[in-house]
Amino acid sequence: MKGIRMKLWSWLMLLVIAVLVLLWLFQVVFLEQFYHLMHFRRIELQVESFAEGVREESAVITALGNDALIGELEAFAAAVNLNVEIYDEYGNTLYQQAMITEHMFRRSLGSIVAEALSGETIRTNIAHMRFDSEYRVFAMPLVNQAGLIDGCIVVTSPIEPVKEATDIIMQQLIYITLILLALASAIALGLSKQFSRPIEQISKAAKSIAKGHFDVRLDIKSNDEIGQLAQDVNEMGQSLGQIDRLRKELIGNVSHELRTPLSIIRGYAETLRDVTGDHPEKRNQQLEIIISESERLAHLIEDVLSVSQLESDSVPLEMTPFDVLETVKATVNRFEVIKTIEIIAPEASYEALGDRKRIEQVLYNLIGNAISHTAMTDAVSVQISRHNGFIETSIMDKGKGIPEDQLKFIWDRFHQVSNDASGKPKGSGLGLAIVKAIMEKHQMAYGVSSKLGEGTNFWFRLKEV
Repeated sequence: MKGIRMKLWSWLMLLVIAVLVLLWLFQVVFLEQFYHLMHFRRIELQVESFAEGVREESAVITALGNDALIGELEAFAAAVNLNVEIYDEYGNTLYQQAMITEHMFRRSLGSIVAEALSGETIRTNIAHMRFDSEYRVFAMPLVNQAGLIDGCIVVTSPIEPVKEATDIIMQQLIYITLILLALASAIALGLSKQFSRPIEQISKAAKSIAKGHFDVRLDIKSNDEIGQLAQDVNEMGQSLGQIDRLRKELIGNVSHELRTPLSIIRGYAETLRDVTGDHPEKRNQQLEIIISESERLAHLIEDVLSVSQLESDSVPLEMTPFDVLETVKATVNRFEVIKTIEIIAPEASYEALGDRKRIEQVLYNLIGNAISHTAMTDAVSVQISRHNGFIETSIMDKGKGIPEDQLKFIWDRFHQVSNDASGKPKGSGLGLAIVKAIMEKHQMAYGVSSKLGEGTNFWFRLKEV
C-alpha cells in the first residue's frame, strides 16, 4: 500500500511544482515582455482614439482647438510619461509636449514624420545616444473627413526597464515557493494517508474473507466511492457467510438424509446374504424395502440436483406459450394409481407463458405434497382460473393443515412438517424449495394459505398469453 501512498504524494507534488513553474515564467521570465506589450498597446489605442477625434473635427487645426480632445491626450501623456508632437501636412510642428531636444534624436524623428505623412503607420525603437536609453516611437497619419492626410501625430515613450520590479518579485517568489512546497508536501502526505488507509483496511478484509473469515466487517463511514466499496465488501462477506452456512447445512442435511436409506439398504442386503436368502417370503419383503429405499435415495439426489441447478442459474428457462390445463391433466394422470384428483377448470383452455417442463415439476411437487399430507378419504383438487392477465393454479387439500408458526419456513430446504400421528415427516424436504426456486426464476407470484383441521391451499400464477 506504500506504492499507492507514494504515487498520490508524487502526483500532488508534481501538480504544485507545475503551478510554481508557470508562476515563475509569467512573473519573472516573461514579465518585461508582457509589461511592454500591454503598455505600448494602451498608448496606441489612445493615439488611435485621438486620430478618430481629428477625423470627426474635419481637420488637425480644428481638433487642436478642441479643449476636451487635447486635454484627454495631455492627461494621458502626463500619466504615462509620453512625448507628443503633432505636425501639419507639410511637416510643420503644430503641437509639442516633448522633453527630448537632443539633435540626433530630433533628426531621427524627422524621418519618421516624413513616413507618417506619406500614409505609413510607424512602430519602431530609437536609441538616445547621450543618455544611453531606448525609446518606443509610434507615429500615424491624421486623416480628415475627406480621407486626405492632414498631418500626423508622433508619440515617444521611454522603454523603462522593469528589472528592479522583477528582482523584488523574484525574492518574493523564492519565499512563496519554499512555503508552498512545504505546505503542499504536508497536505499531499495527509491526503495520501487518508486515501490509502481505508484501502489498506479493505485489502486486509478481502484477504481475511479469502481465508474463510466471513464475519469481517469494515467500519468506514465515508460517502464516497471508497465508502461504497467498503459497504460492498461488507455485503460480500455477509453473503459469502450465508452461502457458507447454507453449504454446511446442505452437506449436513444431505448426509443425514442419505445415511438412513443407505443404512437400511445395507442392513437388508446383509440380512439377505446371511439369513433370509433361502426364505422366499422374507427375501421378497426385504427386497421390496431395498427397492423402496433405493427409489427414495434416487428422488433425494434428483431433488438436490434440481435445487442446485435452479439456484446456480446453470439451466436457463425455456419460455414458451403452453396450455396450463393440459399440463395439469398430464401431471394428475401420474397420480391416478394413488388417488383421484379433481380438476376444476370452467374453460377449455388456459394459455400461459412459462417453462412447461419446470411448471410440470411445480405441479408434481405440490400435488405430491398434498397427497402425502392427506388421508386416503380426504379430497385433493386442482383449480385453474384467470385473474387480471394471469393464470392462477391452486392445489387444495382437506388435510390437517400446517401450523401458522411454520408457514414461513415451509419453503426452506429440508424443512419438513409431520403428516401422521407418529409425527415423523416424509419426503426429502426439498419439494417446496424447488417450487420456490422455479417460481422466483419465472419472477411470478406464489404462496400458501392453511388452517389447522381444514386443509391447505398452495397457489402460483403465470402470465396469460
